[in-house]
Amino acid sequence: MARQEHVLSVFVASPGDVEAERGKLEDVIRELNVTWSRELGVRLDLVRWETHAYPGMGADAQDVINAQIPDDYDLFVGIMWCRYGTPTGRAGSGTVEEFDRAKARYDSDADAVQLMIYFKDEAIPPSRLDPEQLTKVNAFRDSLGDDGGLYWQFNGIEQFEKLIRLHLTRQVQAWKKRTDNTDAVDADVEKQALALRENDDDEGILDLMEVFEDKFAELTEISQRIATATEELGQKMNDRTAEMEGLPKDPQGNANRKDAKRLIAKAASDMTQYTARIEAELPLFRDAMNTGMNSFIKAATMSVDLNSYDDNVQQAKEGLEAVASLRGALATSRESMSEFRTTMAALPRMTTDLNKAKRGATSAVDSLLTEFVNGEVLLTESEKVIRDLLGESENST
Repeated sequence: MARQEHVLSVFVASPGDVEAERGKLEDVIRELNVTWSRELGVRLDLVRWETHAYPGMGADAQDVINAQIPDDYDLFVGIMWCRYGTPTGRAGSGTVEEFDRAKARYDSDADAVQLMIYFKDEAIPPSRLDPEQLTKVNAFRDSLGDDGGLYWQFNGIEQFEKLIRLHLTRQVQAWKKRTDNTDAVDADVEKQALALRENDDDEGILDLMEVFEDKFAELTEISQRIATATEELGQKMNDRTAEMEGLPKDPQGNANRKDAKRLIAKAASDMTQYTARIEAELPLFRDAMNTGMNSFIKAATMSVDLNSYDDNVQQAKEGLEAVASLRGALATSRESMSEFRTTMAALPRMTTDLNKAKRGATSAVDSLLTEFVNGEVLLTESEKVIRDLLGESENST
């Protein structure tokens, strides 16, 4: 039986330094279409100048692209890193001109096009660093407003992949709400979609939800072990301080240097052992977060519409609780770890061993804090997806 299919076009604009992200966007859309075109009768069509433009004449290359690529696309995806681009005569760069055109449509009609802007926050190789270009990128980003409004930051291709999956899922959820309110869905198409979900996706969704819940439980355990190790080091630092204060003093109030160095060596050893524990937990944390988030996002993309899929509503509510709980736990851990890092960094430079141990411990904590922040970002976006599925506001409890 022939199937009705709605096409949502996605236009991507970027300078040439984010080819990996452009390729990843294409991969994600291709994978999402496998599920959505069958399940919902929705397909995303990626519009790129490489595939949709052809040789022609104009004021400049961007003018040719503007004339050839239709401006009635549904989603605008902009990606930037350290390159701003070349002026066109109408804007600071081709990417910015494409954004300005999309923004003008959005300002005229907020339902005409949805804007999704991403900035890569990753170390820049010296060979790619152009201070003038980077300054322009930063100024453009600052002109967009608060983070999470018109734009998001990502620190690598893996995080970009997860964010773009989550955000495209939310965009399709929003599109379905708009169309469900204005158009009647063809009964045969809906029955076909429901049959496909029951036959193909039901077990897969439950399996994926089980995986992410197991991994989130594992992340909680890892966080608890890290918290315990941090508390133990904090107690040892207090003990070493007390021992140092208890050392016999000469008339000038100075402790014996050998005794002091012995205690400092113990403190350095305590920090080194702590660093080893944190470094052992980091890959476990990354793996659990990566696997858990991948499973959740795949389940979310398979469950864009719960209206006719009521058996999964309770599962979605349990998933929401797990996501919110882990996000809260990570936020609490991040705050306490930040305070602990400040305390360690403030320790006086007494011996070479202590200085080395302090650098190692603060570096390990910095890596852990980065993982916590990245996890919070993805969990926050995941929570929004689930609340959209359930029809809840972000302030619902």
